[in-house]
Amino acid sequence: MPMIANRALSRAKLMAKAIEDSGHEMTSPWVIGPIETEQSRVNVFQRDKMGAEECDILVADVSEPSIGVGMEIMAAYVSGRRVILVAKKGNVISRMLHQMDMKETLEFDEDGEVYSGLLRLLGGPSS
Repeated sequence: MPMIANRALSRAKLMAKAIEDSGHEMTSPWVIGPIETEQSRVNVFQRDKMGAEECDILVADVSEPSIGVGMEIMAAYVSGRRVILVAKKGNVISRMLHQMDMKETLEFDEDGEVYSGLLRLLGGPSS
């Protein structure tokens, strides 16, 4: 999920809840935490690249443009990971993502639909 520009924290929390309620572990809890400061000693590039390469499933909110999210999607794709794109209906998303093979897409009108849609895709209790 975008962290700096275009951050949708309430949607990010719904996505995190769906991931956990479906029996999966969220390996990037920082996306629902406070935004890191410039003084942070965390190497964001290395952390996020490694996370995308080593996860089982990458769930990415692509409702708004984000170079960082795009890079994480590419890292997961190249690593052969399952990729689920979450996008608000009517928002323009990259043609590169539209034409990406081996992806699943969850489109939604209202943020509340994200939780149930992700549970279904992730094999959760209400699927």
